[in-house]
Amino acid sequence: MTHIEAEIKLAGPTPDALRQRLIAAGFTLELVVPRHFEDNWLFDTPARSLFNSRQALRVRLRDDLAEAILTHKGKPTEAPASGVKVREEIELAVSDGPALIRLLEKLGFEKTFRYQKFRTTYRLRHASGLELLGMFDETPIGCFVELEADEPTLERLIERLGLAREDYVTASYPRLQHERCQAEGKPLEDMTFALPPGDGR
Repeated sequence: MTHIEAEIKLAGPTPDALRQRLIAAGFTLELVVPRHFEDNWLFDTPARSLFNSRQALRVRLRDDLAEAILTHKGKPTEAPASGVKVREEIELAVSDGPALIRLLEKLGFEKTFRYQKFRTTYRLRHASGLELLGMFDETPIGCFVELEADEPTLERLIERLGLAREDYVTASYPRLQHERCQAEGKPLEDMTFALPPGDGR
């Protein structure tokens, strides 16, 4: 499946606080995918050609699915006014995740970064006609909602919520973790939970 992805992130103290923020703005939330654990691996060439060209190759494993999702993210562009990140995304489902990872390594790709999260997906609807997906993520570096739609819908959403450019995030989770590690004066670390998935979380 190929599509053009446009998204922004909002940060909050808890997923419920983020849900309440959207409800207060007049949105209704319909559960699409219940809360589940995701384990994500980024792959690149030894020369880091994907990273250097702002592309990404990801394998996503979910605890509620036997299959894995292989995703290629193309080089992003940004809308001049809002900074919304827009990029082509190609996804395909693979029945055997561990075999997919071994295949990529056999082809010369290297694991470069791992990040984990718990995700719950809702469909957001507004009386004004706005409709989009909201992915509520609990990550080791905080809680976020990723709002994904076409670019005009996201522009309308930003206006509806009264957001200024500094009120939302367009960086990816790997980029956010990179900035966090830089600020702490240490090399990039994987963004993973200290506890095993489901252990007290």
